[in-house]
Amino acid sequence: MEKPVDGNLLPFEKGQRIIDKPELPRQGVFTDNEVYTEVVLGKGQLKRGLFRQFEIFCDEAQRLGGDDLYPSPMTYLAMGVGF
Repeated sequence: MEKPVDGNLLPFEKGQRIIDKPELPRQGVFTDNEVYTEVVLGKGQLKRGLFRQFEIFCDEAQRLGGDDLYPSPMTYLAMGVGF
């Protein structure tokens, strides 16, 4: 069985990208991502997430001990399914 193609090593140029090809590689494609999450101490339910150069925050509603300043974790999950 052939090893899957490393998706992090694929070309970025239009026409050469995997999405521009009529078929995906038969052996499949894999990628890995490292994300970091932390609770912001002293800020109720505030959490921070980091991925590459991106930083996001999530919070909970006041009834759950948060300040309702950012979307809840479940909201991000629902948005991810929609994307």
